[in-house]
Amino acid sequence: MISYFLAALPQFLAYFGSAVALAVVFLFVYSLCTPHREFALIREGNAAAATQLTGTFLGFAIPMAVVIGNSVSIPDMLLWGAVAALVQLAVFVVIARFLFKAVSDKITEGCVASGQFVGGMGIGIGLLQAACMVP
Repeated sequence: MISYFLAALPQFLAYFGSAVALAVVFLFVYSLCTPHREFALIREGNAAAATQLTGTFLGFAIPMAVVIGNSVSIPDMLLWGAVAALVQLAVFVVIARFLFKAVSDKITEGCVASGQFVGGMGIGIGLLQAACMVP
């Protein structure tokens, strides 16, 4: 049993490290693409921004978990992870441009309902996306 663990540990570390790196890049790029500054708002205690970013991150992480379990290699996982990231960016763009144009201002003002809506949509789309990523 210990020999299996030691043999599998490098694969775990490679996948986990790659997934965490992709998650950090996703959060960085996502926060640059939104008009409001999530991390600064969260530091100030803005619950709307925290809810929105947490939901968005879960909407990214759920498909990533499915992809990691089904990918054939790290490059395969990273490609599908990039798809998950682009979908989450698209969720915000669709909401902010077409459904609820003032959502960014509302989140900046601390409107928790707006943060819950964006975060919830991110989680929902992430679940749908995860189901579609299973071969």
